[in-house]
Amino acid sequence: MSDATASATAAAAAAGATMSAGHLIVRQLEAEGVQRIYNVPGESFLDVLDGLYDSPIHTVVCRQEGGVGYAALAEARLTSRPGIAMVTRGPGASNAMISVHTAYQDATPLVLFVGLIPTAQRGREAFQEFDLAGWFGSTAKKVLILDDPDSAARIVADALHTAASGRPGPVIVGLPEETLLEQTTSQPVAPRPRPAPAPTPEDVAALESAVASAQKPLLIVGGQGWTDGAASEITAWARSRGVGVVADFRAHDAVDHDEPVFLGPLGYSSWPGTRDALEDADLHVFIGCVRADVMTGGYSFGVSPDSTLVAGPDPDAHGHFGPLDRQILTTPEALSRALSSSAADSGSAGNPAGVSAGARAAGTSGAAWYADYRDRYVHWRTSVVGGERSDAFIDRDRAYRGAADVLPRDVILTYGAGNYSAWALRYWPLHGPGSVAAPRNGAMGMGTPAAVAAALTFPDRTVVALAGDGCFMMNGQEFATAVHERLNITVIVDDNSVYGTIVGHQVREYPGRPSGTTMTNPDFAALADAYGGRGFSVKRTDDFVPMLKEALAYDGPALLHIQTDPEVRLPRV
Repeated sequence: MSDATASATAAAAAAGATMSAGHLIVRQLEAEGVQRIYNVPGESFLDVLDGLYDSPIHTVVCRQEGGVGYAALAEARLTSRPGIAMVTRGPGASNAMISVHTAYQDATPLVLFVGLIPTAQRGREAFQEFDLAGWFGSTAKKVLILDDPDSAARIVADALHTAASGRPGPVIVGLPEETLLEQTTSQPVAPRPRPAPAPTPEDVAALESAVASAQKPLLIVGGQGWTDGAASEITAWARSRGVGVVADFRAHDAVDHDEPVFLGPLGYSSWPGTRDALEDADLHVFIGCVRADVMTGGYSFGVSPDSTLVAGPDPDAHGHFGPLDRQILTTPEALSRALSSSAADSGSAGNPAGVSAGARAAGTSGAAWYADYRDRYVHWRTSVVGGERSDAFIDRDRAYRGAADVLPRDVILTYGAGNYSAWALRYWPLHGPGSVAAPRNGAMGMGTPAAVAAALTFPDRTVVALAGDGCFMMNGQEFATAVHERLNITVIVDDNSVYGTIVGHQVREYPGRPSGTTMTNPDFAALADAYGGRGFSVKRTDDFVPMLKEALAYDGPALLHIQTDPEVRLPRV
């Protein structure tokens, strides 16, 4: 809370001023520094909407509650601050459930406000009655109900604090309709300070010792809380110690891909050599993430190094499976400062234990142990192998590789779930934190609403959303939100008229028996035009990059509709 806000609050309290609980919620969100809320309006929280009427908080009106939640989630993913979503009871909250599950599995801070029926009607199966604890209790860090108008500010502060503390995640706040209207003399409270865990000198010494003793040390980076400074300092420390770096699934913006220590992201559609590096390493140091399902192929590889350390903010190391020799409670930023100080104290780019990167060389070349992995990863990322595919469809290998040369370094990439993202994952390097927003839990439909949030949060950066035809049709209506907000986003819709990822499973498990996976699609370029944006229908591979450049330059939302081969489900290898 600013000094001016605190003074005004104190004066109002001294004068015995009153306001409704709904308006107090808005004032507390202002005190917390919230800049935007995403909502589909409902009659159950009209008083909050009224409080937002003259608030500096930007109220973003979305077209479906799934889009509301995804947009708030994306803002949180890109900033590490809690995203704020508001929906109504019953159907509205049900639609928003997908973002709550995503925030829970992805460890992303999200606060979902849900309007509720009047308290006197509870337990009567009233119109749109909804049990928040029953629905969200297993997939939220906390479920709160505002039954006391005097507690409105405290509950908001509690919700934002819980969402962002420790292992981040979703918090649900129920707002009974009549409670919002009740008057209170309570005023906004100071935001609750969040603990910022930092490594002890003993932690740093143990980490340095483990790295010095290893022949093939590897960092696995991911999770929330990465900053440009943290990424730069941690990769510099890794270079000085001969440590390779890989990224968790859909957290591959934690470090700059041009860093010579970076070997690629783990998870679906990743370069196979990255998995080999995880297997090859004798020390795993997880920073901001843990050893989980997707990065290890269902716990089938990279599960038994000689030593494992986890450095993150969650004391429970939630989701970590496999050995754990030391746990360090820290944020990436706090760890980066500690490691930077350690490097300075050691007097050079060497390490305190006296083991240099050269001691981990492959053969007698003097190169760091991971150098061959790095060379092969860069070749994979920059090379298109094999001949051209059918002229009837866009050759995504050539198209996306060509696009890599025209995208700005600070591009923000958003997408949902599906094989269509594999080409961008391969050919489009990212250059630091806050560059990707995509669901790690495999939820479809995030790309377009996430692009809306990205463009609102970072209006000076280029935002590109990817969507399969199935993915786009789940929340593509948020393209209309982008038009309403006059945002510069570019959406690429990959149209192969099937649910491609599932087809891939069917081909493997039930060959020759396609079932329940085909679709008939609209003209997506015409749809973009109808919404008031600009649509491009890309018919030839050679037209992809020129049309992409034109779409990026368009002042407003643009969409590229590309027809792709349903038989081609991954990039060429």
